[in-house]
Amino acid sequence: MKVKLNNLTIILILFSLSLTACNALANKTTNEEEIPELVEVDLQVPEKAEVGEKVLIKAHVIQGNEEVDDADEVVFEIWKNGSKDESQMLDFTKQEKGNYQLETNFDSSGVYNIQVHVTARRMHVMPKQQIIIGDVDPSELTTTEETDHHDHH
Repeated sequence: MKVKLNNLTIILILFSLSLTACNALANKTTNEEEIPELVEVDLQVPEKAEVGEKVLIKAHVIQGNEEVDDADEVVFEIWKNGSKDESQMLDFTKQEKGNYQLETNFDSSGVYNIQVHVTARRMHVMPKQQIIIGDVDPSELTTTEETDHHDHH
């Protein structure tokens, strides 16, 4: 009986050691995994353009030092100041080396907001810029937040 008890004890000790080793290995793997760097978007919009003029809008997408050529979604949202409810969603027309481009034009004067929606590597980024089209009344040159909040009241 003593031999069986010793064998059982040895088996239990070996089993416990193997579980401990597996658990330590799993913790080491989890701790060594790096947190991914944030996806960053540099939205490039001209400050001013004329009515009907072609405007090139670019979104340069990077993660760390790597250009992101495999974004899941890149959509440019454009709306005239004070008219967010009438925004247009436009897909990029050209992509190379992390640069997603849209060429468009505007059919009336005013201050327009351009916000790019980028989903890449399980992250979503939405930078926003403004562009002045044609001759604009100085009263239209308000901040985007002020104008957008007034729309909802």
